[in-house]
Amino acid sequence: MKIVKITLITLLFLLGSIAIAQSGEEKTTTTPPAPTSTEQATEETETTEEAETEEFPKIVAPEQRFDFGYSPEGFFLVHAYALRNEGNAELTIQRVRTTCGCTKAPLKKMELEPGEEVDITLIFNSSRYRHSTSKSAIITSNDPVNRSVRVTFTANMDTTGFVFSVEPWGLDIPVGTDPPETMVFDITNDSDNKVKLRVVDYTEGVLSEPRLLDDELKSGGKTKLELTLTEEFDAAMNYIQASVTIEASGLGEDGSQTMRFTLPVKGSGPQ
Repeated sequence: MKIVKITLITLLFLLGSIAIAQSGEEKTTTTPPAPTSTEQATEETETTEEAETEEFPKIVAPEQRFDFGYSPEGFFLVHAYALRNEGNAELTIQRVRTTCGCTKAPLKKMELEPGEEVDITLIFNSSRYRHSTSKSAIITSNDPVNRSVRVTFTANMDTTGFVFSVEPWGLDIPVGTDPPETMVFDITNDSDNKVKLRVVDYTEGVLSEPRLLDDELKSGGKTKLELTLTEEFDAAMNYIQASVTIEASGLGEDGSQTMRFTLPVKGSGPQ
């Protein structure tokens, strides 16, 4: 019996020694060396390259605001904004919404390939507006980063402070009648300043490039703006909705101020 006891004690001692030895081995396991700066830089480069090769569309509106300036009530003010896909996958325009029923925003194309662009044209009906206003169109797309972009215009149908006389203050051609071959607006400078005029926008596709007979007017000076329709536009089949925006510089006491005004044309078309 004494021999058995000694054997059991010895066995337990041996097992305990083995367990302690194994535990020590686990604690002294060597930690893998940290990656070198070269290896880390390689991993970061691979991650960057993966991000750069990821394909997604990107919607961009280079011009997001436009000012029509002083404008007559009861006409259509028209301005086109570019929409561009600066991504590397097809851009799909999913929805176009305007902030007012007075504003339309026709769009000819809803899918844009990388690098492609299209115009969205805002057409504002200024009927019953006799004050300054601002309207927008919100364009929603499949751009995963910037789902929506907004384009906005301002217009002022309150002519208080307007320093020009224009005749006619908007050209309304009766429906069913042919428009004049040349449409003429007479512009008079009622300010005390010598001003310079320039056309900043007009409705392309409907109007040919406008012609200002004199772009510099002294106080009390007069000039004419001449408009013609493009050869492609058929006024017998299409109602005219067009406008020209002019900017005058040289105003104010020090001559540093500018002022815009928009001259619209509407009418003609089929009865």
